[in-house]
Amino acid sequence: MARCAMTTPFTPPSYSSAPDVNWTTADLCDTCMGQADWDLRVLPPVFRAFGGRSWYFGEVVAVPSPTADGALSLAGLLAEPGLGRVLVVDGLGSAAHAILGDRMAGMGVQNGWSGVLVNGQVRDTPVLARMPLGVHALGAMPNRPAAMAPAQAGEQVRIHGVTVRTGDWLYADTDGVIVLARRHVPAGG
Repeated sequence: MARCAMTTPFTPPSYSSAPDVNWTTADLCDTCMGQADWDLRVLPPVFRAFGGRSWYFGEVVAVPSPTADGALSLAGLLAEPGLGRVLVVDGLGSAAHAILGDRMAGMGVQNGWSGVLVNGQVRDTPVLARMPLGVHALGAMPNRPAAMAPAQAGEQVRIHGVTVRTGDWLYADTDGVIVLARRHVPAGG
């Protein structure tokens, strides 16, 4: 099995200066439920956690699929400065191939992305589990697509009936994944 040699050690994004590090998705649901200005959306429990960070949050960058089969390359986006953001990728739920593996996830870590949510499959799961990156996906599949179109950020994606827009905030923990219209900051924070 070929190994990818990384020359730069993985350094997770720091939450030490974030005013809202004491939250759970359950608490956020309780706080925001029934308050239209938060626009609380709860993703269905179809996503599994694969990354080494089960608790993560960040501003969303929505990535629609440029192809009918959900085959896309995230390399260009993950090479950009992440600034603690979360990539929300619509792989159209395809079970035919993985669209995120260890090399692209490593780029995300090195460039400061907080997490990646994939409406599709991932691979290299033992390595993903050791990376300081939040990764949620529908499942795992060892093969990648034969051809991958370059992914580009878009305005929104619709995943399992839930609309997620660029600029929303995604929060994920072991209870699940939620999306809010803006960043949660606790009272007095």
